[in-house]
Amino acid sequence: MKDKRIVSIDAWNSPEGWTWNAWYSIGIIPEDRLSILGSARKTLAYLRQAGHLSAYSAGRVAIEDDGYNLVILDKSNRKPLIAIEAGSRMYG
Repeated sequence: MKDKRIVSIDAWNSPEGWTWNAWYSIGIIPEDRLSILGSARKTLAYLRQAGHLSAYSAGRVAIEDDGYNLVILDKSNRKPLIAIEAGSRMYG
């Protein structure tokens, strides 16, 4: 099994939406662990437990699967916060 990187995203807002300016590795998740989480809710809970998201994020973030990354977004403005480089579509 291969580990998947968890990255913090520095994003810029523009009229076209958010653009990833830079991203920084903040951790890893084993691929087998990611596959058994099975849902956005469980993935967010795992990220909180691992210290990548705060308890304050509950109800304030969502996951978007872009076909390569699982991107954790701020629900209020859709700003990308962190991502898991999953490598293929996981949800939906």
